Amino acid sequence: MIVTKTPLRLSFFGGGSDIPQFYENEQGLCVSTTINSYIYLAVNKCVAEHLKVVYSELELENDIEKIKHDRVREILKHYRQTSNMEICSFSDIPSKGSGLGSSSTFTVGLINAVHRTLTNKEIDKKTLSELACYIEIDKCNEPIGKQDQYAAAYGGLNAYWFNGKEVNVEPVDINFCTTMNLNSKLLCFNTGVNRQASSVLTEQVEKLKNKSNIEQTKLMVNFAKESLNLLQKGKLDEFGELLGVAWEVKKKLSSNVSNPDIDEMYETALKNGAIGGKILGAGGGGYLMVYVPENKQNKVISALSRYEQFNFNFENKGSIVEMVS
Repeated sequence: MIVTKTPLRLSFFGGGSDIPQFYENEQGLCVSTTINSYIYLAVNKCVAEHLKVVYSELELENDIEKIKHDRVREILKHYRQTSNMEICSFSDIPSKGSGLGSSSTFTVGLINAVHRTLTNKEIDKKTLSELACYIEIDKCNEPIGKQDQYAAAYGGLNAYWFNGKEVNVEPVDINFCTTMNLNSKLLCFNTGVNRQASSVLTEQVEKLKNKSNIEQTKLMVNFAKESLNLLQKGKLDEFGELLGVAWEVKKKLSSNVSNPDIDEMYETALKNGAIGGKILGAGGGGYLMVYVPENKQNKVISALSRYEQFNFNFENKGSIVEMVS
């Protein structure tokens, strides 16, 4: 049996510029970090002539085409494994619709596990990332971008540059102290609303046919570039302010990105000491991330006490094989 451990991620800047409808004509850039909350995939090649898949549901089938979980079905078809396999997933948090990149984290972790199970070889991070993109975007027809797959595979605090079909991964060049200081100033709260990224991104993709939305997305890329400069100079409070500026622009990209409850939640955080923040992922629900100086954090936590707080630390390993037995 092979068990993989793959991290979830926090997205900071540039979301939407990793969508083909944008980066095929313009340069995209996303900045994000992975965190120490994980999805685990256990894969066992078994004697029984069936496919057993355990996640929030249990599927037991003899015909691969009957597997309802599209990522599982398409990954197994890609590897031509149509029987004799059992798959089980576990997550550190209820991650579906969280805005933490859980769908791509699942996909990356499962590819990593199935590849190791069937070949007894490691898969390199670039191949893993691209195969996950192929499965989700081309085979499962999801209107999503590429940053989450790369983040889950590579791990760490990185800049992801999108130029046509080429994706370049660059670790953000800051020291350990600055990284830890940034980590300590970020708070996350569960809005209590789960949503599928595709439900938000479908409208955003459609609007990329409009010149004004292309210009707004280019502005998001500029914010991402500026965030890298701020991090390298250690200007963390300005980085936090920029999160809020970018969030206001992002809300213009789709009517589903925010709602009155999220706006009220965010305004409450600002009134109590937050400098800036955003909804993680595509928007519409999931987790609200706010940048708060440490001396104001208790006040913000108290003001948002009816929302579940989510604690985390940055991580830098990406998807790994945790166990072989």
